[in-house]
Amino acid sequence: MTQPKVKRIFLILGDQLSLSHPFLTGCADQPTDLVLMIESLPRADHLPYHPQKLMFVFACMRRFAHEVRRKKLNFRFEYVEFSPLNFSEAVDSLAADEVHIVAPVEPNVMERIMKSLQTKCVVHPNPFFLADPSFLPAKPPYLLENFYRAMRLKMNVLVKDGQPEGGRWNFDEENRRPPDAELSQHPPRDFLSEDWCDDLDREIYAAVEKELRKHLPKDRFGKFVRPPLPTHHAAAREFLRKFVADRLALFGPYEDAMISESAGLFHSGFSPLMNLQVLSAKEVVDAISEAPASVPLASKEGFIRQVIGWREFVRLIYLRHREDYKGTNFFGFSGALPPLFWGGKTEMNCLHQVVRQVETHGYSHHITRLMVLGNFALLSHTDPHEVNRWFWAVYLDAFEWVVTPNVLGMSQFADGGVFATKPYVSGANYINKMSRFCKGCRYDPKKTLGDDACPFNALYWDFIGHTQKTQAKRASFARRMGMMWSVWTKKSDDEKEKIQQRAEHVRELARKGKL
Repeated sequence: MTQPKVKRIFLILGDQLSLSHPFLTGCADQPTDLVLMIESLPRADHLPYHPQKLMFVFACMRRFAHEVRRKKLNFRFEYVEFSPLNFSEAVDSLAADEVHIVAPVEPNVMERIMKSLQTKCVVHPNPFFLADPSFLPAKPPYLLENFYRAMRLKMNVLVKDGQPEGGRWNFDEENRRPPDAELSQHPPRDFLSEDWCDDLDREIYAAVEKELRKHLPKDRFGKFVRPPLPTHHAAAREFLRKFVADRLALFGPYEDAMISESAGLFHSGFSPLMNLQVLSAKEVVDAISEAPASVPLASKEGFIRQVIGWREFVRLIYLRHREDYKGTNFFGFSGALPPLFWGGKTEMNCLHQVVRQVETHGYSHHITRLMVLGNFALLSHTDPHEVNRWFWAVYLDAFEWVVTPNVLGMSQFADGGVFATKPYVSGANYINKMSRFCKGCRYDPKKTLGDDACPFNALYWDFIGHTQKTQAKRASFARRMGMMWSVWTKKSDDEKEKIQQRAEHVRELARKGKL
């Protein structure tokens, strides 16, 4: 039987993989309607994406299409694999009267589609997030704590009669335990150590990998292996249940700890699933808040803060400041990204171990991103936009809306303090305290000068001296940096000069791949 000509296309994007998607619940109700999904290879070439990132997105999309077809469809559904066309070309080729799209979380995506789209486009509201722009003040500075409390009250999460459970909104002080020797000797079974793929997933991944290996250059950064994460909602729900049962209790105390023996430790691994809408933020928040009483309140609160606090917060920051972020560079740094970020050799054990985690899994947790990778990038005067593109390309969970404010705002302070009150930088002391990386490293975390001194130390103090000359946009910057500026001021001119020379030498070695 010949299909009638398509008049209306309902396009589901690859990061909208919710079985509650509005286009699956009655929008496409005419014989001439088509619900469409497209794997666009040109989109996969936007950045040098980690192979596992592309494999995971395409596998989740194909598994979603399978789950949609399993339903008793009362609408026409098509899935296009590895299309050489971009979204606009693929849609226009069907010569429909109009195409319907749920607004992408990234307006840039909509702008790229609209730029060359000939078909009339109808944009629907995006229902996949929990906060709206009214939760941000009219102008900076934006304070996460105020936003987070408002979200807790709005959602009635860990609150009773308008007051926080446990009498406190924030249990951060209880969630900063450093790793001990026991944790390194007997690391937990993290979310990367269990394979959540079934036979259908393995079949899908094999097909996706075969095509991607033809398409991607052989020297692409990242291991070409199948990610072990769930690809569909039913498995993701069980993944969520198992995290609550097995790891949530220790997530809080050890959320900032770093060890080479486990990339995931007690972290959840939810962010790639949530950012594709395979698992919804509401489901996660409900499961965490309803965890048994045996789970410490500090762990529940610390996790929920990341979801309804930080995740929702940075999305709104991105939407409001995305144009500003395109050229922002507060410190004016322009150095090339050191080769070690792409797997080049380095004798700095912390960087070696974390980059290896990223190369192997397309993942490392938030503190290694911020206080090892981001910290080094900023202290080495690297162009913040190069840093941003690297994070965006190599992490499974990195999309422009979430990575840009995190990297350009929090990590690199390239926006001058739109929401962060100071740069997140440190010398070796923090890394030595919160990780096991320094043990056995050829560099001494207690030394600032000399060939065997940890490079973080000279870089840190040189940065303190550099920023003292910077005209800050906000008084909060000077207040937060004032103590370290005073310490720098008290150093002798001779010591300052030696530190600056050592820092410059470290940056030179890093860019030559000889650090």
